[in-house]
This record gives sequence, structure tokens and C-alpha cells, in this order.
Amino acid sequence: MRLEEGEGRAMASAESTESPATEPDGRDLLVREQAAAIAHYKKMYDRSSALARIGVWEFDLVEARLTWTDGVYDLFELPRGSHLDRAKIVALYEEESRRDMERMREQAIEFGGNFTLDIQIRTAKGNKRWLRLTADVERENGRSLRIFGTKQDITEEKAAQAEVRALQAELIHVSRRSAMGAMAATLAHELNQPLAAINNYVAGVRHAMTGGVSTSQALESGLDAIDRCASRAGGIIRSFRSLTDGSAVKRQAVDPNPLIREAGSLALAGNAGEVDLRFELTDDILLSVDPVQFQQVLINLIKNAVEAVRQSPRRRILVASVLAGDIFAIRVDDRGHGIPAEMMESLFDSVVSSKPEGMGIGLSVSRTIVEAHGGKISAANRKGGGASFKVELPLNGPVQAADARSAA
Repeated sequence: MRLEEGEGRAMASAESTESPATEPDGRDLLVREQAAAIAHYKKMYDRSSALARIGVWEFDLVEARLTWTDGVYDLFELPRGSHLDRAKIVALYEEESRRDMERMREQAIEFGGNFTLDIQIRTAKGNKRWLRLTADVERENGRSLRIFGTKQDITEEKAAQAEVRALQAELIHVSRRSAMGAMAATLAHELNQPLAAINNYVAGVRHAMTGGVSTSQALESGLDAIDRCASRAGGIIRSFRSLTDGSAVKRQAVDPNPLIREAGSLALAGNAGEVDLRFELTDDILLSVDPVQFQQVLINLIKNAVEAVRQSPRRRILVASVLAGDIFAIRVDDRGHGIPAEMMESLFDSVVSSKPEGMGIGLSVSRTIVEAHGGKISAANRKGGGASFKVELPLNGPVQAADARSAA
């Protein structure tokens, strides 16, 4: 059946008006997709904010209006969406936190910029809580318009920090007690040598007085030796104090040979005649050292050598010195049983000793003294048996004049 021309136009017009009802408009589809995306991202934000216990805030400086997200309401334990009065909110801050926050806020508003501050609050329900406040000022034409930022719950972090500080304080206390014990043991060890020598010289003087020997020269010699040892004990205390308080080493230009020989005499106190102590020393040397500390190192090394050869059939000790360039080296060799291999690496530690009654103090102190002088100390076993300790010191160093008697 053929349609008339007018009827055809009418049908075509009807079809064109009905098509939008059956096919969605592209703009509507875009709006729905954007709405779905916004809802998805809001859900992600809400979840991540809850996990991190963080919320966002904003303060409009023009209208004096404060706005929070739900996360901030939860941190302050206030009903979500309730009216916010800034003065009442700030009153929840602890006094010091409030003072610091207001000061930094005023500076940021005046000059622009941002700040971060850890604050302590008491929530609306009375619970104490630590928050990390971040703020950034938005400005336009040189005028601050609004402040926005975040507040995050860091109560657990602060508690962990407090626990760490408490543990550190306890550790420091224990370390100080340990250090004081080590210092007392070290000082006792070092003072034992001149005090033992004093006892020996006193015994010698008494023997001279009661043994019918001509006493004037013996008494004078014994009293001089006692006086030197007493002065030495005082010097050790002063020297040890300078080591522990970090003071610079007080050096003098000295001939090392008399100090070395006297160290041998002090180390042999009570063992004279039992050990063959020999010296092979380089002459015409001026060494820049603290005399008391230098001699104490030699006393420790020679005394250790005496202990090492006590049970040996060859009770011989050699103290030798040599100058190589600008390094002055002193060697103490003994013919004892040597150093056990397992002790070699830790020999100079303060808790290591090869003697049953030893505390491992002397070698540790010796290393401290030698290193304070810019030198080094080492040990090795000798091929022919026994041990060899070597001290190497720079020949020249900063020289400080000192009274010879007070130094010794």
C-alpha cells in the first residue's frame, strides 16, 4: 500500500521525537560515571583516613568558620556534624600545646607558609590524646584567606617514644654504673704498683734499721724511693683524671731512657734478683710524651712480662728501643709461654686477662694511653718462645711545659 506524501512526513516526524526516550543521552552517562567515581574515591578516603586515624580540617579566615571531616570529629570524640566553636575546641588543648599552636598559627597567617606541630588534647570525653597537626595558609593578593590541614592520632607513637626514652635512661644508668666500676678497677690496678713498691721500700728501711747495717745512707735511699712512689701515685690519679674527662694529653720533651729504666725498677719491686731484666736503649732521644702515662705503659708491660716468666726456666726480659724515621718504638720481650691464639685478637680489651687473678685492665689502659699520644700498641708471639709487645710513638708532638715533680 502506498503512503501519501503527507502521511510519510508525519510518521518520520513521530519516529524522530520518540528516539531520545529509548537511547540515553551521552551527558547523563558521563554524569553517572563521574558520580560513581566520586563515591568510590570518597569510600577509599574514608577507609584510609580511618586506618590512619587522620582527618582534614579547614578554617575560613574571612567568615571565621571551622570545618571538619568526620575523622577529626572522631579524634576529638565529638558527634559528627555538630556545631564547631573554635574557642571551645582550642580549650581542649593542653596549655603548652595551645600556646605553641596559637603562636605558630599567628605567624603563618601573618607571613604565609605552613607548619607541623605535635599537640596534646583532652577529648570531649576526657581522654588524653596526642595529635599531629599540619597547617597550610592559602593567600591571595598578599592576604591570608583560609587555613587547611590535617590532624592525625599519634598517641601510640608518643607512648612508644616514651618507652624508648625510659629504656635509654635505664641503659645510661646501667652504663654509668658499669663505667664507674671499670674506672674504680682501673684506678685500683694502676695505684697498686706504686703502693706495692712503697711497702717494699718501707720493709727495706725497717730491715736496715734493725739489721745492724749503716742506716744513714740506707734510710736516705729508702725514703727517697718512698717519696718518688708516693708522688707517682698522685701523678697516676691526675693522669687518669685527664684520660677520663677527655682532656688533651700534657706532653713534655723528655729523655725516655730514665723513665724506661725506672719503670723496670718499679715493675720488679718485690722480684729483684728473680728476673734477668736487660735494656738495649737508643740514646740521645727527646720524646714528646706525658711522662707519667708513658712510664705507666712501660710498667704495665714489664710487670706482665715478669708474670709471664715467673714459671719459666728462662726468666729473662729484654726492653729495647729503636728510632725509625720519626717513630720511636719500644719493645718488651719475654721468654714465657706466649699468648694463647684465642686471646690474640681481644688481648687489649678491658675484660681479657691471661692471668687467673687478672682483670684485664692494664693492657686496656696502656692502649688508651698510647692511642691518646697518637701511637699504637701491638703484641705477637716470638719464634723462640715467649711474647713481644711493641709500642710505637711519634717522636715529635705538641710539647707542653710542666713541672717535673708534679708530672711524676
